[in-house]
Amino acid sequence: MREKLLWSQRGVGIAAQDMKTIFVAGTDTGVGKTMVAGALAAAMRLRGARIGVMKPISCGGLEDGRFLMACAGTNDPVRFVNPVALKHPLSPNVAAKLEKRRIDLKAIDSAFEYFKNKKYDYLIIEGCGGLLVPIRENYFVIDLIRRFRAETVLVSRAGLGAINHSLLSIEALKNRGIHPRGIIFNRLNGGELSVPEKTNPEVVQKISSVRSLGIFPFMKSCGEDCLGKAFLKHVALEKILC
Repeated sequence: MREKLLWSQRGVGIAAQDMKTIFVAGTDTGVGKTMVAGALAAAMRLRGARIGVMKPISCGGLEDGRFLMACAGTNDPVRFVNPVALKHPLSPNVAAKLEKRRIDLKAIDSAFEYFKNKKYDYLIIEGCGGLLVPIRENYFVIDLIRRFRAETVLVSRAGLGAINHSLLSIEALKNRGIHPRGIIFNRLNGGELSVPEKTNPEVVQKISSVRSLGIFPFMKSCGEDCLGKAFLKHVALEKILC
């Protein structure tokens, strides 16, 4: 089959025949996974790629999945984008228990198959909470990465706490044989870069040997294309896709 050239950046063509999967994981809750995953989807769309998005498990609403779809420019059924939707903003295992539900991993698998059949170039999957958030007994968010055989991008806060949370998350990934493409440090406030924000990426990269992909700026109000352009400006997209 003839390959389709998706885009060219710095003179390097990126081509794909089969859908590739990128899992956007977080070091913790509230570090900005949804914003970064959406910006990644928007950036790749702006570069001409056909992007699918998926939030396998949500706790507290469908907003994240809908935001990701807006960034990717897709209108896939919500039941596939977000196959397990829990009402309570808690860890999935606790939310499911309160709702007297058992999280159906087969529903997640079926949704993934739907995206494979859509013939997207890339599927961007956003996790929920940190890597060791339990989904059900002896099954964690980190286990979804292996389930999807996905490449992994780790999102960390940029400021204080980033070193510890990043290194613990990287250690958890490597212990399962998962080697992330890199870390995106997400700013949670505006203004000038603080000392931790300036130094954390280099410290984490030096200790872990996992490269920093860039510092994503604080985005208070910005449309989907604006997010994509900010991602292309501040994050090394080519290092995620190489």
